[in-house]
Amino acid sequence: MALTARTLIEQSLAAIEMGDHDVLETCLHPEVIYRRPGQPILSGREAVIDYYRRHRSAKTSQILVDEMVCEGDRVVAMGLVEGRGHDGAPIHERFADAYRIEDGLIRERTTYFFRQGF
Repeated sequence: MALTARTLIEQSLAAIEMGDHDVLETCLHPEVIYRRPGQPILSGREAVIDYYRRHRSAKTSQILVDEMVCEGDRVVAMGLVEGRGHDGAPIHERFADAYRIEDGLIRERTTYFFRQGF
């Protein structure tokens, strides 16, 4: 039985938080696209998993979702990431993630951060 969109996103965020790359991989479409501000676009499941294994700036994190809106194949999750970077610096970052679901898996994810605008 396929997961609901809400459960899929909750499961993926919990896997990211725990560093469980095997579970995260099961949430991602093979052709997933992940966009993050100021970073190259990640294309494909392997590229996204490699990012979380080797390049993620947070050493530890807690992902707190304040709100999630699910409509058809679209999901928006808003919340806060708290934790520590690899250098020990604190992380306190508000975010919004926009997702597109395809075949019961995350096909696209775009992350936005709450920072001073232009």
